[in-house]
Amino acid sequence: MGSEPSFAPADDGGVPPPPWQRRRPPPANARRAPLTRAQIVDAALAILDRDGLNDLSMRKIADELGTGPASLYWHVGSKDELLDLVLDHVIGEFDPPAPDPDRWADQLKEVARDMRAGIAGHRDIVRISEGRFPVGPNALRFTERVLAILRAGGLPDDLVVSGSYLLTVVVNGFMLDAAPPATAHDTETDLVREVSDYFSSLPTDRFPNLVAVAGQFTQGDRDEQFELLIDLFVDGLAARA
Repeated sequence: MGSEPSFAPADDGGVPPPPWQRRRPPPANARRAPLTRAQIVDAALAILDRDGLNDLSMRKIADELGTGPASLYWHVGSKDELLDLVLDHVIGEFDPPAPDPDRWADQLKEVARDMRAGIAGHRDIVRISEGRFPVGPNALRFTERVLAILRAGGLPDDLVVSGSYLLTVVVNGFMLDAAPPATAHDTETDLVREVSDYFSSLPTDRFPNLVAVAGQFTQGDRDEQFELLIDLFVDGLAARA
């Protein structure tokens, strides 16, 4: 594996931007604000982690950087493009291993765990990813490595592509469900316990199965549930290899 390139968060050198992110250059005599795109992304991510997506705005980012919103548009074409860059920055924190044909299934599970940990570290990043097709430099490198792991496992190419896509769907879906809606409960555990108690109280003649398994709703924890989920997903792919 000595020929494998190291995988690390990358700048965008050598990777052309997608057509929808190509912007007109500023006039030759225009004065640019003393900012970089990386500083804007870092500020946006800091606000996202602290305040959430609903409170993320170009004006708030500009305030964070001590400048005006117009200065940001020298570097990013729109808020939507900025969210693309923020998502790509977070994907750059994921570090898939070099493919090993003998361990491809375990490696795919490692990737899933790494994704979960990275997503958990950034508030609302799953919401940003919804409806987007990441094609930034970090996303391209991440996808390339995941495809390499799946192909090393001997999967046909159509299943390689589907497996790569569904891996993201599975992990994002689990993480989106991890945050319970706002309720009067102090913790998710309290909510689960109350739901379990409610199921136990239902009339057994109408809901025999809910009553029978009601106690199980408080048994598993999130780590165990995630491991079961990725086992089922990866084992299903392996069965088709």
